[in-house]
Amino acid sequence: MRKIAIFLMLALLAGLMAAGPATARDADTLIVAQEAEPVGLDLMRSSIQTTMSVCYNLHDTLFEPQDDATVKPAIAEKWEKVDDNTWKIFIRKDATFHNGEPVNAAAVKFSFDRVMNPAIDCPHKSKLSAFTEMIVLDDYTITVKTEKPYAPGLYMLGYYLPIVPPKYIESVGDDKYNAEPVGCGPYKLVKWARGQEIVLEAYDKYYGPKPAYKNLIFKAIPEEASRIAALTTGEADVISGVPVHQRKKIEESGKTHLTSQMGAMHYLGVNTYEPPFNDVRVRRAANYAINRDLINKALFNDKAIVCAGPISPRTFGASPSLKPYPFDPEKARALLKEAGHDKGLDVRLAYPTYMAQIQEQAEVIASNLGEAGFRVTLEPFERAVMWERYKGKQHQMFIYWWDDAPEPDRYMYSLFHSDSRDYYYKNAAVDELLDNGRAVLDPVERAKVYNQIDEILYEDCPWVYLYVVPEVFGVADGVDYTGKRDGFLNMRHARPAK
Repeated sequence: MRKIAIFLMLALLAGLMAAGPATARDADTLIVAQEAEPVGLDLMRSSIQTTMSVCYNLHDTLFEPQDDATVKPAIAEKWEKVDDNTWKIFIRKDATFHNGEPVNAAAVKFSFDRVMNPAIDCPHKSKLSAFTEMIVLDDYTITVKTEKPYAPGLYMLGYYLPIVPPKYIESVGDDKYNAEPVGCGPYKLVKWARGQEIVLEAYDKYYGPKPAYKNLIFKAIPEEASRIAALTTGEADVISGVPVHQRKKIEESGKTHLTSQMGAMHYLGVNTYEPPFNDVRVRRAANYAINRDLINKALFNDKAIVCAGPISPRTFGASPSLKPYPFDPEKARALLKEAGHDKGLDVRLAYPTYMAQIQEQAEVIASNLGEAGFRVTLEPFERAVMWERYKGKQHQMFIYWWDDAPEPDRYMYSLFHSDSRDYYYKNAAVDELLDNGRAVLDPVERAKVYNQIDEILYEDCPWVYLYVVPEVFGVADGVDYTGKRDGFLNMRHARPAK
């Protein structure tokens, strides 16, 4: 009997140890698992989604962007439009940085100047390039000016102007700030154990609604199956990067659920500056070569939205007259022949290995292109290498994605205006229209401008247009959290489920 009792006790202990993360974890702690670790924690120095998600818990901006492209107060308590080119912004007086520095007009001006400083190489600088100056009127009032009217101005400030502490940055320098930032958001940094976790703690002097969780931990779990297992076993409360074919596991677990968020607008970019894609016939051939409907059915259970042009069908300004390029490999081969490639041609297709279902997509796209006469060599790259090669104009064809934000200027200007990235495409007519799209204040007239941009780029094919895949977060049933349209994991909105 004594042996049996010992055996039962050991079995019970083993069971408790196995269930440890799900049962013993502090109820005041929320654990979030992403596909990758941040590259840094300075929001001014990265445009990578997984990095920005962590940063938006540490940093606040002047405004809180809404899913309909309007804004609500944040660091800015109120504001008024002085004229078409000027906003007067009143900064709240009860906000402080995590180190006690005041959040005031001087800090906002310092933050604006830092974004514009070439030494920082801020990837969001082009999104704020319409702003010409910021003027401090008194300790808590500023004006911000544009050369021309800028319709989405407050919305863009709400995403891309994090308010940072002048004294702290001047004392520690930019590199240390990227590793040990001080923000004015709802959470402050406790530690970043590289390769393990980022631990945040609720800031007790936060001016806004206090976070429901005292501790917030971000972990990187690159493998899709491992992230889902972490969620369903209770080792994580919220996860991102849930591929369509894995979602049923979450829905059927009895412990977890899905919440919708942004759409990931996948596209196949090409280098239009060099042969063979400097010829529009070759670019159009590639568009006719892709069987989007079959990919949607096979990989995304018909849940993706097939795109006709570069503006997502869910985004303001998408042209209603466009229809997606049909799957027509014969038409594609005829265009290649017309362009002088009657024997086909060799191409390189790069893709980032961290994207959900990317290997399957790359293989199917390569197969489709092969049927049309493109002999494809696949080039998988991990995140940092893919990005550096992208910026270095080293890709010939490349799969990437952008979120289908409600405001078109948020991604169209960055990706297509030659004053912005200018990596793989330039079109003076598109540049002019993108400038006009920013400046037209009447929504009806503004939509017409973006319709025209969509139609021009449909014909010119700087991309092979693919599809929007509606994304989801996996969430434990014990957590009340609804994803936002922008797709960032801003956990100030999470709370225990009732």
